[in-house]
Amino acid sequence: MKTLRDIGENELLRQLLPRLPQQSGTVTGPGDDCAVLRLPGTSQDLLLTTDPVIEHQHFTPDTPPRLIGRKAIARAISDIAAMGGVPKWLLVNLVAPADSPLSRVRQIQNGLIQAAKTWRLGILGGDTAEGNSLELHTTAIGLIPRGTAILRSGARPRDIIYVTGSLGASWHQGNRHHLTFQPRLKAGQFLAKHRYATSMIDLSDGLATDLTRLLDASTCGAHVHADAIPISPAARKTDAPLEHALSDGEDFELLFTVSLRKVRRFEAAWHQCFPRLPATRIGEILSDPRRRQLLHPNAPPAPLHPTGFQHFSPPAP
Repeated sequence: MKTLRDIGENELLRQLLPRLPQQSGTVTGPGDDCAVLRLPGTSQDLLLTTDPVIEHQHFTPDTPPRLIGRKAIARAISDIAAMGGVPKWLLVNLVAPADSPLSRVRQIQNGLIQAAKTWRLGILGGDTAEGNSLELHTTAIGLIPRGTAILRSGARPRDIIYVTGSLGASWHQGNRHHLTFQPRLKAGQFLAKHRYATSMIDLSDGLATDLTRLLDASTCGAHVHADAIPISPAARKTDAPLEHALSDGEDFELLFTVSLRKVRRFEAAWHQCFPRLPATRIGEILSDPRRRQLLHPNAPPAPLHPTGFQHFSPPAP
């Protein structure tokens, strides 16, 4: 009998998502960072996304409870950032073993409340259930001016590929980036407002995997310049900095493309608005979806494989 481990997360989604029924008013359905819904008579589109954080998968038993609550919200609203939207409301479900200390749950709630206040969000409620591990399942709802959501599918040949911040080793010993990252809300809203980005995705599963998802959605290829990838200080301390930057995941930076004709204007505006947040040019979009290459100085091009995190861990070929 074939199992999820045999096919992995990406193939599972390819099989399941096309079968989901839709209703009128759905502008963008399954397969992007958020669903986009259009309500008649309004100037705003709704953005909806959902995300889990699960003990032993997204945090460890010794993670400070407040940071568990913070991460549950930050992961969800990072998806809204990737569409260029403004997060507004949340629903949060709690799953926990019956013998969980009440004090731990209250501290997680404190983390949720503080994060909601920081990002000006309303927590509308949720549900609770008993389970074998501690889990938070967060649904985030946001708004964006009608027709301006940035999708994964908009990249075009000759577009320039950018990434914010630096990448890699978010889980490395002594690095708590995966718990304390800042969702790039203002950056995403800037890109949508000024219509600079032709496509965008947030980096939850690693540059190599998430870029592949964007390229699949846009039916394009890419050249990525290895020496241009911004590697985090934590990743630079490892034995394989580039591999960590490509594959670790949970960076929660924005990966996006800009039309070549807008590049000069975009870069000038970005530096003025975000002087402390780099947006690094790392590659170019190609017309041939079969050409996905990592370019190293003084070396032949290497295939760019989706080597980042994938649930269910299929065996390597």
